[in-house]
Amino acid sequence: MRAIYLANYFVAGCIAFSLLGWVASLHPMAFRAVLCLLAAIACAWGLSWLLDFSLSKLLKISVADLQALLISGLAMLLIGLGVFLCS
Repeated sequence: MRAIYLANYFVAGCIAFSLLGWVASLHPMAFRAVLCLLAAIACAWGLSWLLDFSLSKLLKISVADLQALLISGLAMLLIGLGVFLCS
């Protein structure tokens, strides 16, 4: 049952990044805003990789689970960007 919940979060993340790509394609100012948001997400993602041991203690999850979440977050971003670039 837990795998179904994780798959739902993954699909929701893909949809969210696709929506951001669609909003970015509407207007140049929206494109800049989405780029700033994606840059902030990328910085947080990179810091999460650097601070994975301390962050896993703070979130009270194992390091392997945190790394799996970070990898799935990267996959969501790549799928969302792929949808944006192909549409």
